[in-house]
Amino acid sequence: MNSVLNDNDQISATYFDQANTLKQRNQLDQAITAYHQAINEKPNFSWYHHNLGETLAQLGQVEEAIASYEKACELNPNSAWSYYNLGELLEQQGRFPEATEAYRRAVELNPDFYEFQQSLGKLLCQQGHFSEAISSLEKAIELEPDATSCYQYLWEAFAQPGRGTEGIAYLQKAVAADPHNWELYQQLAEALKASHQIQEAISAYESVIELNPKSAWSYYQLGMICRDQGQYPQAIAYYRQAIEHDSKSAIYYHFLGHTLSLVHQWEEAIAAYKKALELAPTSAIIYQHLGDALSTLQRWEQAATAYRKSVDLEPNSLEAQDHLGFALAQLKRWDEAILAYRRALNISISDVVYCHLGDALQQRSLVQPLKQDADFDLKEAGSCYRKAIELNPNLEAIEQNLNQILDQLNQIEV
Repeated sequence: MNSVLNDNDQISATYFDQANTLKQRNQLDQAITAYHQAINEKPNFSWYHHNLGETLAQLGQVEEAIASYEKACELNPNSAWSYYNLGELLEQQGRFPEATEAYRRAVELNPDFYEFQQSLGKLLCQQGHFSEAISSLEKAIELEPDATSCYQYLWEAFAQPGRGTEGIAYLQKAVAADPHNWELYQQLAEALKASHQIQEAISAYESVIELNPKSAWSYYQLGMICRDQGQYPQAIAYYRQAIEHDSKSAIYYHFLGHTLSLVHQWEEAIAAYKKALELAPTSAIIYQHLGDALSTLQRWEQAATAYRKSVDLEPNSLEAQDHLGFALAQLKRWDEAILAYRRALNISISDVVYCHLGDALQQRSLVQPLKQDADFDLKEAGSCYRKAIELNPNLEAIEQNLNQILDQLNQIEV
């Protein structure tokens, strides 16, 4: 009996050696056949199943590989690497709770291997288990101080529960460990900007550009910072640099246009908005801002067209509906203007819109062919002015308009 067992061991070992050699030569299908032959001779040896799992995984046969690793773990519950490889495949398949348990078991068996701790921490972070994730990731860094991925995962773990300031320190360590990685600098810059550490964010974005001069996003973000600080010429210059490196992003043209509007460079602003709309033709807010620029130049027909496109795309924008009404009012298209103002008020009550509606009704009353319609418009205008004053008692000019209308209505009644 022992002789038979020894013969089986020798045969299985021979198949296993052949399989490993074939695997090293990348003859994976033949290797799998040899591993199965080894398993047939000695089915309870865990490493046969483990290596079979590795080879199946290389061929993309993930479910079969998972089954092999599970068998390896069953046969040898003390094999950290079998649990770890199983966890990787389960993670790839989106089976995160099972993958977490496999990683956790690998860590229990070998807590001093940083990659096990890192993988566990990363997956815990993705599932929202931040405290446990931080513990694993900090242990990983203790074991491998140059593991930049761990620093990034720690930033994510701290940022999610609102402890971003603590997490930034880990991003800074990641940058220190890999100072030529512009993507790390960009991540650091975004984190610093979000935590209102503006000067430090500027420095980080400048480091990104130094390492990657074509980083359009970094130029754009520097533009946003300058714009927020009221440094409009610098912001415009940064937006132009962003466009120079990425001419296909509507957001760069949009904010260029908006900032040009702030410095009253209306023609250039209009050109920027139009370019933005070529790239993002369904953006309601860009059409609205284009309409605003055209309105400032009193190009009312073009402005009305832009505002109408804006409200077609976003009917629930009070501001766009109000601005459409105002442009139509300048064109003396009172019916359309009044309709736009009423739509705005259906969205939200506004003293400004009530004022505009009152003005439009008052003006329409002057051109109504029938006296009863003119009188009705005047009464409606008076009602609008009253509502505006209720919402904002400091509207002295509106009180004057209201008094004028009341005088007119009194004369009518007399």
